[in-house]
Amino acid sequence: MKRISLARISGLLLILASCTTPPIVGPTDVINNPPVPPVQDPGADNPCDPGQISFQHEVLPIMVSACAYSGCHDANTAEDDIVLDSYEQIIKEVTPGDPNDSELYESVTETDEIMPPPPASPLNATQIQIIKDWIAQGAHNTDCGTHCDSTQASFAADIYPLLENACTGCHNEHRADGNVRLDTHAEILVYVENGSLIGTIKHETYFFPMPPSGSQLSTCRIAQIERWIADGAPNN
Repeated sequence: MKRISLARISGLLLILASCTTPPIVGPTDVINNPPVPPVQDPGADNPCDPGQISFQHEVLPIMVSACAYSGCHDANTAEDDIVLDSYEQIIKEVTPGDPNDSELYESVTETDEIMPPPPASPLNATQIQIIKDWIAQGAHNTDCGTHCDSTQASFAADIYPLLENACTGCHNEHRADGNVRLDTHAEILVYVENGSLIGTIKHETYFFPMPPSGSQLSTCRIAQIERWIADGAPNN
């Protein structure tokens, strides 16, 4: 039997210690400690009413990706005693029906202490509007399906916005958990070509499921990504 050198073990430990969340790809202890799968977006089976915001499948993914991570507002860190990883926790920072009186909305729009804090990228205008509309609608724990057309697979209109809400808060230029970036077409293409993008979002064996918490991408969303990849993953 070959002996593993102490130097090699130390090197492996340093690599593991550098990651704040599990890598997007690679073997995991899925047999002994299977992760709890997130709830999947029901898609067309339970569609949202026109204009209705789905907390579980629109708001929560943004919060998990951009705020509820180690060192900020996850359950372990709870910066400023705030946790933003579930409806029960997020609603504490909200005044239902009144975005302007809600700490959550104020924190993502104010200029002095905007969240997420620099160097992390702030939420974009679309993400902020989703949060505002959800609060204005009463901030309910809505779980309806979001609109999806599996025949549409434009990178700019369909694929990137999906990854931006669910993934890039953890995988960007300033915060690349697991040494993975998904904030540009070129970076995403790396994980398309090695098969790990599909492996993680479909929760295939030996891939750590992504997103790690919140809602799993719907069958329709995954079909969109698969169609885009089958078309050559163009930057269209």
